[in-house]
Amino acid sequence: MHLLHQLQIYRKRGLVGVLKDHYWTAHRGITYLQAWLHRRNMRNTRFIGITGSAGKTTTKELSHLILSSFSESHATPQTENEHLFIARTILETKRHHRYCITEVAGHQPGYMDLSLRMLKPDIGVLTIIGNDHFRAFKGTGIEGIAAEKSKLITGLPHNGTAILNIDDPRVKAIGERCQARIIWVGKTEGATIRLLSATSCWPEPLKLMIAFQGQEYEVLTQLHGTHLALSVLAALGVAVAVGIPLEKAVPVLRQAVPAEGRMQIVSDDKGVVFIRDDMKAPYWSLQAPLNFLKQANSPRKVAVIGTLSDFSGDLSAKYKQFAREIRQYADLVVFVGSNAHRALRARKDQDDQTLQGFSNIRDAAIYLKNELCRGDLVLLKGSNAADHLVRIIHDQNQPIRCWRDRCGLNMFCDSCSYLYQTDSENDQGTTIEPALAQDKTIASTPTNSSTPDTSTPVIVGLGNPGKEFEATPHNAGYQVLDRIAERFNGHWQSTEEGLVSLVNIDGNAVKLFKPAANMNLIGPVLRQYLANNGCTAAHCIIIHDDMDLELGKVRLKHDGGDAGHRGVRSVVMALGTDAVRRIRVGVRRPEDRRKAREIVLARLAPDEMTKISSSIEQVIEIACKSLRLSKPEQ
Repeated sequence: MHLLHQLQIYRKRGLVGVLKDHYWTAHRGITYLQAWLHRRNMRNTRFIGITGSAGKTTTKELSHLILSSFSESHATPQTENEHLFIARTILETKRHHRYCITEVAGHQPGYMDLSLRMLKPDIGVLTIIGNDHFRAFKGTGIEGIAAEKSKLITGLPHNGTAILNIDDPRVKAIGERCQARIIWVGKTEGATIRLLSATSCWPEPLKLMIAFQGQEYEVLTQLHGTHLALSVLAALGVAVAVGIPLEKAVPVLRQAVPAEGRMQIVSDDKGVVFIRDDMKAPYWSLQAPLNFLKQANSPRKVAVIGTLSDFSGDLSAKYKQFAREIRQYADLVVFVGSNAHRALRARKDQDDQTLQGFSNIRDAAIYLKNELCRGDLVLLKGSNAADHLVRIIHDQNQPIRCWRDRCGLNMFCDSCSYLYQTDSENDQGTTIEPALAQDKTIASTPTNSSTPDTSTPVIVGLGNPGKEFEATPHNAGYQVLDRIAERFNGHWQSTEEGLVSLVNIDGNAVKLFKPAANMNLIGPVLRQYLANNGCTAAHCIIIHDDMDLELGKVRLKHDGGDAGHRGVRSVVMALGTDAVRRIRVGVRRPEDRRKAREIVLARLAPDEMTKISSSIEQVIEIACKSLRLSKPEQ
């Protein structure tokens, strides 16, 4: 059935409105629509959604561990919980999968709506409601956060099941409005699966005593930290919800190990033991890992604290307060990051060496390499996207090369291809830009490699998809690529990341690529496209509009800043380097003194479009020289 006809059929069900409100691009909209349709054809698969301010990933992993021990199941990868990953997880779920388990993000008002329309869960889990992402919920506060996360529970069907934390008053209030069956978990009397006790004193792992239907069970795991008991209870609640007897589910949890960056135990080559709780660090989540550290049996306890989030007030006063509080739990406290100097104000005197602060992670790693010794227990608590504290562990074992303070990539450094790679610039003290690995990798090709590089060059045009943006200055990159495709008889084909045309320029295969994303968000889509095609920034050249050049003028730029162009900024940030070649196409009319934002989306006159089109030959020549292609015949 034709897609437009399907859209007409489903218009009354509200899907078209969701597409308009949430989709970055038409192609992503198609992906979401396909997931929506696929879900409704999977009548024999039970879909499980998990949300909450903490514990989502651990709950998902434990639920997947239990369910997959009895039937085939599928789950969202790692910590991925946003729209596209939920859609992909649904599409990857096959008829032989009995269960599909997904994390569902709710980090801003209305965000869950699209996820829940696609997922339509049969079972919903709500772990806890904390004051994270409070800036996104400014004005509504924690009640707004609760309202967003409640959508997963209140939207369950009558024959669905909710697994809820009875110890959280806000979660309990949400349960009172739920029309589905409820499995309460927690310590409070009245819990369906009740926690009687939980112990986790390092080096002993987490052990629980629970009660269910008049029977008591001992639950043994390889987890650490009593606060993870909630995730264990929730996962057992999922097992009960699908009909797995508790006496069969409990033994499976002996295999339960921590998710990466969530109370994960890692030892270095010197015998130092690290507790990695470095995925994120909202202030309200600090207490639990600090309690674990305080109760641990260890000769010396060290807390390394990175960037803290989700708190308000004066930074200087807050970090000083944080430092004083944290010192009650550790023998040595080390703050890392731009606010470290604020924490040092909590020192008792000038000779106080039990509180340290470093503005950058490289200096902190040098200090810790000399300071830490066998038997030390070290808590790493920070925001991975801001700090990448795991580099401290890597550097303990083998000196690393990437010391960028804020690379902006929300991935763990284990997957970064540049972590140990030697580079002449880095040897002089500059930073190697990290690249993504696995399915997100932008493969690195050293310039002195003896292996020939056979990757197809890519010419990328920047613009905004949609007819309303056609013939506007901001779409000069799209327009130039359309003319190149016409000249070389290229045909556009739709891919997940955008439109691609393979052309032959004087015997050289070249790909033309128009990313399917709004200009400001174009970088991640380009990064994904390059990764899927085994390319790097070295394989591509981007074409974009430039307000500093007169209409029709063309210039080549090899690297440097973005000059205020948000599309270029997105590309530079996503690729992790400003060494991205770019062809700048002038779009400013002579004597036009208006601000750029007043010009870039205003439609061009036909004669102005002609001026841009007349620059095509110059663009092709520059691109061929820059990509080391043979000059095309005129």
